[in-house]
Amino acid sequence: MNTKQATFEDRLTDIVVQIEKSGWTDEDKNALYAKISEYLHSVVLPVILKFTPVEELKDLANNPAKDSVDAFVELMKKPLSNPKMSEELNATIHGVLDDVETALSKGVIS
Repeated sequence: MNTKQATFEDRLTDIVVQIEKSGWTDEDKNALYAKISEYLHSVVLPVILKFTPVEELKDLANNPAKDSVDAFVELMKKPLSNPKMSEELNATIHGVLDDVETALSKGVIS
């Protein structure tokens, strides 16, 4: 598959199909899915925080009275609406999928 044009969903579906056809036990497959999920989760927040206004983040963190779901949503609107953040997040997520595909092709995922 051309990974430069394939969507995240298409690539992830291909990975799942490859894992399902692997002959591994369900326990091993589930452990692998958990690792992939953890890897994806671990790269998303740092990218979002990179584009979050630092002073607003510090203010929210240092003022528990301001801490609310609405305040957090407002804070997240800024980085999530930034096209540069979207581009970097997309590249980062595709990088994770590159790593997973490479590891699967080499049989080095354990």
